[in-house]
Amino acid sequence: MPWPPHIRRKSGRLTDTENIENKFYPLYDDILNECFPRDRFSICPQYATPLAQTGGIGAINFTITYVIEAFDLDSVVFFVEIKPPTHLPVQYARKEADNQMRQRFLEISHLVRVPKLYGISAIGRRICYYAYNKATSVIEPPGTHDSSAYVVDTAPIERWDSDIMEEEGRDRFLEVVRETQDMIDALW
Repeated sequence: MPWPPHIRRKSGRLTDTENIENKFYPLYDDILNECFPRDRFSICPQYATPLAQTGGIGAINFTITYVIEAFDLDSVVFFVEIKPPTHLPVQYARKEADNQMRQRFLEISHLVRVPKLYGISAIGRRICYYAYNKATSVIEPPGTHDSSAYVVDTAPIERWDSDIMEEEGRDRFLEVVRETQDMIDALW
């Protein structure tokens, strides 16, 4: 079953040559609102991490594009970082997106109550799934070490292997949403 018409229309107006990330915010806002019902979840755009809450220079760099909180847990249960599609072919841009995701897990890990926190790095419509295991503190996919002597692709393009607007990508996203909701239900 495809996304509802209003989501497909929003996606259809976006191009893969777009270089402004916030053009994709309405698309992901609608997808998140479709998947996380407002009677159980709060979708927080520009969520301030603890570092951002202290203010100061660069505080805006410590905000997460979208955070989903469960009302019953008062806890972060899912998050999304968005970059424009023009970043996908650029190795350095993917590296920065990967570093940002890992930094976000570090910044909010103390707030996590679900056994596994999912985060997605969205570069345009392409998705890379990340997961933080609360019990082991392991982040998947594993990080790749950089080198000062060689150019190392620390965030291979193949990681963004899912198009959220295609059926397979939508189904995979919905499976992660279901798993997240099941973890929340199991805590009550």
